[in-house]
Amino acid sequence: MIRTEKVPFIQSRAAVPVLLLTSVIMGVGLYLPSSTLGSAVGLVRVPAAFFSWLLVTLLAYGVLTQLVKTWYVRRFHAWL
Repeated sequence: MIRTEKVPFIQSRAAVPVLLLTSVIMGVGLYLPSSTLGSAVGLVRVPAAFFSWLLVTLLAYGVLTQLVKTWYVRRFHAWL
């Protein structure tokens, strides 16, 4: 989200290794609570309603980050 001043997923995409690693980590994070290892360390499965809130939170983060980034570039005429 903040690595470039371009709009993520539309004007700019991450490198394939970054996308693959992110997908693998997300998959492990989703699988771990329902695995035997997860239950052994006290993890529990989250209710399905959690994922709708997660999606809303992630979308809000993306929009807010893009708005602040746009404000910053307009204010200081440069990106980090």
